Amino acid sequence: MIPKRAVLFSLLAALGGALPAHAELPVDEITVAKLAPAHPYRLYYTDVVLPHMADGKLTVIDGRTLKVEGILSTGLFAQTTLSPDRSEIYVVTTYYSKLNRGERIEEILVYDAKTMVLKEEIPYTARHAQALPYRGTLRTTADGRFIIVQNATPATSVSIVNRHTGKQVAEVQTPGCYVVYPAQTANRFATLCGDGTMLTVSLDNDGNPVSKKKSAKFFDPDGDALFVSAAQEGDTYHFVSFKGNAVSVNVAGETAVPGAFWSLGTAAEVKKGWRPGGYQPVALHQASGTLYVGMHPKGYEGSHKEAAKEIWVYDLAAKTRVSRSKTIPATGLVVSQGEAPRLFAFDTAIAGIAAFDGGRKLKPVRSAAGFGDTPTQLEVQ
Repeated sequence: MIPKRAVLFSLLAALGGALPAHAELPVDEITVAKLAPAHPYRLYYTDVVLPHMADGKLTVIDGRTLKVEGILSTGLFAQTTLSPDRSEIYVVTTYYSKLNRGERIEEILVYDAKTMVLKEEIPYTARHAQALPYRGTLRTTADGRFIIVQNATPATSVSIVNRHTGKQVAEVQTPGCYVVYPAQTANRFATLCGDGTMLTVSLDNDGNPVSKKKSAKFFDPDGDALFVSAAQEGDTYHFVSFKGNAVSVNVAGETAVPGAFWSLGTAAEVKKGWRPGGYQPVALHQASGTLYVGMHPKGYEGSHKEAAKEIWVYDLAAKTRVSRSKTIPATGLVVSQGEAPRLFAFDTAIAGIAAFDGGRKLKPVRSAAGFGDTPTQLEVQ
């Protein structure tokens, strides 16, 4: 009997003589391309990549086609933001000398937003918040001179870094307060506090703190807490609460000034448990005063991270709802500005995005998924 191995070798030898020859493939050349010109629908999708957190990334997406335009590596528990003129991307991140242990090294990375080339690495003290990316854990002052970093050791503080010199100017202790809300018309920022107040920090021209003042208590952190993600409109931030109320807070002055609360739903809807949900549940188209909120039914204590099932649309000035639309499970919303707004809802579970023609009656345009692993923050150009 002939061994099976010998038969196999004989067959391969016979076939080898009959197989056609293939030309050698050319060597790949690595090049760097520029992004297409900026447009109002460019998206920046920040992914903490929970299954392998050392490999965080930011994906740049064309919101018109939902095609990927570029990807940046962002490291471990990175927080991201854009410069006010959208010319630079900032990333505060952590690296360990032995991947997941060893010396902890932190930096603020500065990328050119047109080429996605790394421009600068600014050394940073190892204390930035190692948390899910949220709008407000990394921001800039309105003029872009200073980068504002949320720290947590776990004690909370905020650091001010001069963008031009690359030096940390100051660290401001903010016990019990988290996420920064820069003013637009003044050199100051506010932060939301766990005792139901806001703390406002005013800065001098060099970025040093010159005053810290707390507002009066204006929300109940135990009975109806506020989502830290808010929609900015100049000096005013629009918040929604866990139980479905909304409030606007002006941070232009030395002390934050809240407005009156109003309900997002009717009494019957509140009884059915309709509540906001997700990581980034509110967005605002500023020119039209149109507010968008992601809502889920049958809400309960602890359901505030559940994905929205509908998007409720409001006339902000009148504080009245004008429409409601079904959506993909949405853990966050963002809307482009300009004359033809487009609303984007994102789903962390499938790293997906659904696009709607904006305005006050939403029209689904397209959707796509697979943009990463666990993205929790979306920004628009």
